[in-house]
Amino acid sequence: MNKRQKNQRNTVQRAFSLHHWLGLAAGVFLLVSSLTGSVLVFHHDIDHAQFAHLSTLEEPASGLRIDSSLGRIREENPGADIRVPGLPEGPLEALKYELREGGSRRWVFVHPETGQTMATVRHAEKRLVHVLLDIHYNLLSGTAGKIIVLLGGIALILLTLTGFLLYRRSILRVLSFRQRVSFKSRRSFFSGLHRVVGVWSLVFNLIISVTGTYIAFTIVQSALAPSSTVEDDSPATVSVDAVLRQVKEDYPSFEVNYLRFSGGTLSVLGRLNSDPAYYGATYSSLQVDLSTGKVKGTSFVRDTPWHRRWVTVLKPLHFGDYAGLWVKLLYSSFGMLPGILAVSGFLVWRLRGRRPDRGTPQRRAVPAHPAPVRPLS
Repeated sequence: MNKRQKNQRNTVQRAFSLHHWLGLAAGVFLLVSSLTGSVLVFHHDIDHAQFAHLSTLEEPASGLRIDSSLGRIREENPGADIRVPGLPEGPLEALKYELREGGSRRWVFVHPETGQTMATVRHAEKRLVHVLLDIHYNLLSGTAGKIIVLLGGIALILLTLTGFLLYRRSILRVLSFRQRVSFKSRRSFFSGLHRVVGVWSLVFNLIISVTGTYIAFTIVQSALAPSSTVEDDSPATVSVDAVLRQVKEDYPSFEVNYLRFSGGTLSVLGRLNSDPAYYGATYSSLQVDLSTGKVKGTSFVRDTPWHRRWVTVLKPLHFGDYAGLWVKLLYSSFGMLPGILAVSGFLVWRLRGRRPDRGTPQRRAVPAHPAPVRPLS
């Protein structure tokens, strides 16, 4: 063995050791994040199904008038962070306000035309989707959990890279369906399964781990930064409906998907119809002064420098909700693979050194150096 081969062998051995111990340390995290992430791909659909009975009108509305309800909502909830997380998609859908105060959230469903309150969800932070989000992003453990999730994301990046190094010779065989999973023993089965699933999920795991680690980093950064509150006591002196009509006239290709009222400013979030789907639905925005109705700033993803644009794209790429049902199904299916890898990797480690399963034919051991045969006398 020459020096180069020896160095390669040492590199592979170190990669295996790192892969082995990281997998054991981060296994539970990978399983939890895999399961919750696969469900959260459908978070909008789950919310809609859970609260459809509160957001569906008996008769179709003839139009949308935010002004008919916004003033009352602001008066009844002074100091709240008021948002509209999506305009009604049809004449039978209510207008939904989300009111944030500290860690609590309330949803208020109002008639889109008359502004009359139809229903209130007082603890929206306890709904299924939000609980799953808390598990996914902080393991229900506050700031400490957010740091653990960040470390778990870094571990998944390293596991993916070391896995590529360990299974690089199997990639073509697996992708061409020539790599078979052995059923000779439980350990060989789980080892083969681990290899096949790992190869098929290499690219996806790298995308999810990089994007998720970045998001986890921003969450930890926000949690450790000193909190700042923005007073929202400036009443709107202009018609919000008129502002939205003006935005539509001035920016006809801009699709409004989210509204936020804060400190006398209306943030209109959405996307340009010409943007690629992976730019996301809410990462372009306009800021409107509610005292004058004038647009005081715009931030379109397509106009930002490439490095900032790349960072922005990381978020929609992680969520997988940017291009319809088939992309969601793909994300949900591949999102289960890190959990399968965690379980199969643990079982490979757990079954190490065990005797073959009963019923498995065993070969007779052949000595490496057979004893010499004595000559006949």
